[in-house]
Amino acid sequence: MKHVIENQHLSVTINELGGELTSIVRKSDGMQMLWQGNAEYWHGQSPILFPAIGNSANQTAHFFGKEYPMTKHGLIRTMQFALREKNADSITLEVTDNESTRQHYPYAFSFAVRYALYGNTLGVSFIVSGKDKLLPFHVGAHPAFNLPDFKETDDVHGFLKLDVSGYLLSDGLKPGGLRWKEGAFQVPLKNGMLELGNHTFDCDTILDTRGLAHTCELYNKEKKRIVKVTFDAPVLALWAPKKGCCPFVCIEPWWGCCDDYGFNDEFSKRHWINTAQPGEKKTISYSITIS
Repeated sequence: MKHVIENQHLSVTINELGGELTSIVRKSDGMQMLWQGNAEYWHGQSPILFPAIGNSANQTAHFFGKEYPMTKHGLIRTMQFALREKNADSITLEVTDNESTRQHYPYAFSFAVRYALYGNTLGVSFIVSGKDKLLPFHVGAHPAFNLPDFKETDDVHGFLKLDVSGYLLSDGLKPGGLRWKEGAFQVPLKNGMLELGNHTFDCDTILDTRGLAHTCELYNKEKKRIVKVTFDAPVLALWAPKKGCCPFVCIEPWWGCCDDYGFNDEFSKRHWINTAQPGEKKTISYSITIS
């Protein structure tokens, strides 16, 4: 089931499946800001990544000295959320552990996502609770934003502007999608801007793990801003399939990351691990502002 929240500026649709954001429409002109999904490029739209982000070494995670299968980007993307609260301009959905999740992630947990509109800004909050023991987790956002008037033959499809000086420093990725810090490389910025073209993502993913970026703005080909994503995350991932020759770009604030190449230890020892005490509600948030 899908739900709509709205105000005078925006109409936003959220799916109970995965708690996923599926539509952001600017009311002034009816423009759809969010990628609508197409298997030719990518069927997703804005999945929530929990309790793991990216790939795990050998598709397994270690808990209490045992190996558990762990799929890419975690478990909840395909889980059915329950409606907990809904108003005209906000909604909260929740999912909890079950017998199936405990075969992969042996914890009792509650995961809620709250979407709330404030003028032309959509606030997104992830609320994570442990139930009976300290809960280690990663959580991340993966929204895909449309590039207006996309044409494959264009040299430039748009721009990203970041509050980072000089360059992004991307970690490398080994085959299998594992983080390879020794393979880090610079991604130059011109006046703080990254040009989006057909080879911007030859590297697959730009993965800056310095925690320096706090805003990432999407501009169209005429350098007019259309979306601003604001966050306080240790990792920023930027991604588009087909090396960048596609109609959208993903701006992904991550509180966690894929496994390091060669990592073979407890999940709780991963970089950027978050924890929630039993009964504690740990809230992690970011926002999307539409111009």
